[in-house]
Amino acid sequence: MTTILTRGDLGLVKAKESLQLWIGLVWLVSISILLAEIIYPACKWVSQKIKTSMNLKRYQKRLHELTIDEKELLSEYIDRNTRTTSIKYSNGVAKELESAMVIRRASNMAHHYDVFPYNIQPWAWEYLTKNPELLK
Repeated sequence: MTTILTRGDLGLVKAKESLQLWIGLVWLVSISILLAEIIYPACKWVSQKIKTSMNLKRYQKRLHELTIDEKELLSEYIDRNTRTTSIKYSNGVAKELESAMVIRRASNMAHHYDVFPYNIQPWAWEYLTKNPELLK
């Protein structure tokens, strides 16, 4: 004689009824955590892209407001087709361009006492090579 087990025989009907609320809550919390793990990084990524784009526009606007001395210094990079040039650490023009995120000091090791290598930022290099009239 074979016996067919039903849900009632295993006590699953009573377990389902008594635990249904808790299972639903655990499911909702799990889905919420999963969505938060997906949505938060996506929002953070979009926010970072927007911030980067806004900063780039601000930096590019700064290149349209260069002084004569700043143009001369930046012309060294473009005219010599190099991304690095040596500048005295005490050069105020270089310090201004460094604070404007146009150039950066490439090394903490000086060439000759106070002469350091400075690199032009990739965004500035690209923008100035496309718009060389900004250095005239």
